[in-house]
Amino acid sequence: MITQISTLQSSSYWQFITHLGSSSLLIPIMVITVINLWLSNQKQVAYLWMVTLGLAITFTTVTKVMFFGWGIGIALLDFTGVSGHALLATSIYPILFYSAYGGAQTKYRNIGLWFGIALSFLVGTSRIITGAHSMSEVIPAWILGMLVCVLVLDAMNYQRQRLAYLQVMVLVCLLVFGSIMPNYIPTHDMEIELALLMSGRDEPYTRSDLISTQILGQVKLGPAK
Repeated sequence: MITQISTLQSSSYWQFITHLGSSSLLIPIMVITVINLWLSNQKQVAYLWMVTLGLAITFTTVTKVMFFGWGIGIALLDFTGVSGHALLATSIYPILFYSAYGGAQTKYRNIGLWFGIALSFLVGTSRIITGAHSMSEVIPAWILGMLVCVLVLDAMNYQRQRLAYLQVMVLVCLLVFGSIMPNYIPTHDMEIELALLMSGRDEPYTRSDLISTQILGQVKLGPAK
C-alpha cells in the first residue's frame, strides 16, 4: 500500500513537471516575454527569438508529421519525432528567467539562466520518465533549444526589463494548471490532424507500428544470403 502511494506521488510529481513544458503554458509566456522585450526597446532580440524558435518549432513539427502521417522514424533509436515539450522549455525558460534580471548584477542574471536551464532539463527528463518520449527524441530538443537560447542571449542588452505583465503570467498559469482548461492549445492533436490530412490516412502511425515494420520486419527477413 505504501509503495503504491509512493508510486502515485512520484507519478504526480513528474506529470506536474512535464506540464511545465506544455504549449498551453509556454506559448503565452513567450508572447508576454516578447512584449516585455519590445517595450524595453529590444525589438531586434524579440525578432531574433521569434524567428529562431519558429524555425525550431517548424523542424520539430515536420519530424512529428512525417511520423504520424507516413511512419518515418528510426526504430533502432526509438525515434518518432523531436520532443516539443523539451524544445519549448529549453528555448523559453532560460531566456525568461535571465531577462527578469536584465538590469541586475551578472551573478543574479546567471542564477536566473541556470535555473531556467535546470527547469528545462527537468521537463525533458519528465518526458522520458512518463514514457511520452525516448532519449533520442529529447536530446535533439535540448540541443535545438539551447541553440536558440545562445543566439538570443548573445544579442540581448543587459538592461532591466519591464515586468508589468507578471500578473498576466499568473493568469496563464491558473488556466493551464486549473481543472477547466488545462490544454487549451492542443498542439499534439493539431499535428496528428495535419499529418492525416496530408497523408490521406485514417489513423496515425504509432510507436508500435514503427517497431513492428522496421525491427520485426528485419527479423522475419533474416540475414542476407
